[in-house]
Amino acid sequence: MKKLPFPVLSAMATRWVLCSAMVLTASCVTAAEPAWQLPDSLTDKLAALDASQQGFVTRGDFLQFMPARQMEFELGNRDAASMSALLADLLLVAGEMGYNPTRDMGAMPLNLATPDFNFGVILPPILRKDVRSPGPFSVHRYLFPESGVPTFAGAPVAIYPEDLVAGDVDIAIVGIPNDLSSGRRNAKFGPRAMRALDTIATPDIQTLVDPMKVLSVVDYGDFAVDNMSTERTIGHVTAMVAETAGTGAIPMMVGGDTSMLYPGVKGVAQVHGNGNFGLVHFSAHPDANRQAVHTISDDQALFLLIDEGIVNGAHLITVGLRGDAVTLDTLQWLRDQRVRYHTMAEVNQTGYRAVMARVVDELSALPEKLFVSIDVSVIEPANMVAAGRIAANGLSIQDVTSTIRHLCAAREIVGFEITDLAPMMDFSRLSAVNANAVLNACLVGIAAREAGFTADAVHPLALDHGQD
Repeated sequence: MKKLPFPVLSAMATRWVLCSAMVLTASCVTAAEPAWQLPDSLTDKLAALDASQQGFVTRGDFLQFMPARQMEFELGNRDAASMSALLADLLLVAGEMGYNPTRDMGAMPLNLATPDFNFGVILPPILRKDVRSPGPFSVHRYLFPESGVPTFAGAPVAIYPEDLVAGDVDIAIVGIPNDLSSGRRNAKFGPRAMRALDTIATPDIQTLVDPMKVLSVVDYGDFAVDNMSTERTIGHVTAMVAETAGTGAIPMMVGGDTSMLYPGVKGVAQVHGNGNFGLVHFSAHPDANRQAVHTISDDQALFLLIDEGIVNGAHLITVGLRGDAVTLDTLQWLRDQRVRYHTMAEVNQTGYRAVMARVVDELSALPEKLFVSIDVSVIEPANMVAAGRIAANGLSIQDVTSTIRHLCAAREIVGFEITDLAPMMDFSRLSAVNANAVLNACLVGIAAREAGFTADAVHPLALDHGQD
């Protein structure tokens, strides 16, 4: 049988597998349509199929995945082996759609009868059966990336782990649009807003290194989230982050709210090992609530990471703390866990340069591998009005980006995450510009390290015009 080109096959597979989630049209089956009957002329086509495949067709169970006319066309034009393979794929997808109590338990009541159960997170093999060779691929129509589909850093796209491996990818930037935690809603649109602005992958002003010429960077799409249950989201996100990190690529994650810090770090730990890397977290909030009603939220991400032994408290540095969650009890708990914390009281007392120098010194007590995380609430609202959990009197965007760049150039980065950008709160888009600047700070730091520069290296041409 002639192989179809990837765009055609992909469109067909998407229609077959995703039809039930689309707006109901004449091309998708609806509950109002009469029961389907196999035409007599096609009866003999079923003889070569096994009993489960025959029943899948004759009962009309396939109608959830493709229209009746499409099935009739396939039966009429495929040979027995090809038809059997197609039905095997569809049966596998149908099996994944069911309820599995070991996988699907949630904190909220679930509708176990819906045919769309787990619809958003299954990864059916049928979508991989195309003629495209593994590796990153462009989604741009013209030579320059500004002309095509927006991607993080204008980078090519990767979909599967084999794409990351084949492309020897260094950085996989991925969106995690969860939006169910505390603060002002809209964080799920953070990845879209950051993709839409071409302000990632700008050259490093210190070394003049262009990160896109040093690193292999891809947009790895968005991971699926359950918009009604963070508890149901964390398992899938953890698995996807672990799968990504397992290819050797560094997952750079764009939230979504800060509850996703927990599965992000946990997924990296499944590859590098619990306690085998340090975590530097920039946030206005300690995220160490030990008496929360919910089992997972942005309010308790760091507590869970320490409590479950995923991160050693002595390997954690948190910077920029302030606000009503910074209580005597919480600070004492952080101290008891040997966490190195830096509040805005310390910044106001000693100045940010002194605090940054102290943070850099504290790196010596952490493992060589490092996960860097930033909740955009750490930034002064004048620079970041779109923070989901906004807090007054924060750090300047320059202070934050300079420190993150240094950290990403000084250590082996195993993960990066930026969370809690709620773009609807800032129609000027300045917040999205600055969020991209934060991500870019780590990207250029990694590139500078890869190019052989020390963390504080500055190119002579960037430092002095030489006209004196």
